[in-house]
Amino acid sequence: MAKLIRYIDMEEFKKLLAAEKDKKYKLMYVLGFGSGLRISEVLGYKGKSKKKDKKTGEIIEKEIVIPKLTKDKIDLDRHSIRILGKRGKERITMTSPWLNKTNINLLPIDIPRRTLQGRISRLGEKTLGRKITFHTLRHGWANHLINVKKLSTPQAQALGGWSRLDTVGIYAKANPADAIKQAFETF
Repeated sequence: MAKLIRYIDMEEFKKLLAAEKDKKYKLMYVLGFGSGLRISEVLGYKGKSKKKDKKTGEIIEKEIVIPKLTKDKIDLDRHSIRILGKRGKERITMTSPWLNKTNINLLPIDIPRRTLQGRISRLGEKTLGRKITFHTLRHGWANHLINVKKLSTPQAQALGGWSRLDTVGIYAKANPADAIKQAFETF
């Protein structure tokens, strides 16, 4: 059986935001839930990627560097953020209504990934009664776009930077309670 996607909804996100007192952490949560950013797209990432060459079968190792998000990548007037993301792909995504000139001045943020993951996990447990990760915010964002705002999966795919449409389709099915309610109402 397929694993259900774990996400938070808008009300749960608002509870998290209200419970967080630190402005930098609030900003990171807003970037995750309000713009769908990955932790590496906010805090940066340095590492290596291994990929198998389709023609030769040879393993190719590639250095990956994702820079920290800086305020010059955010255009509040156009509601857009220019991201260099996973596998070095560039994309443009949306800003969130919670972003403003004051909080983007906190960028770039210099907090270790593990510190952020631990903090949001504890906050989720305290506020929502369950552990969550930073990526749970991204899942909530995608679920919100597709199931609440009714954005098409190709539009959500473009904003989220997924290479495969079927990956995005998971979010369209992520809320069984909504599916049951809609199906029940057809009778």
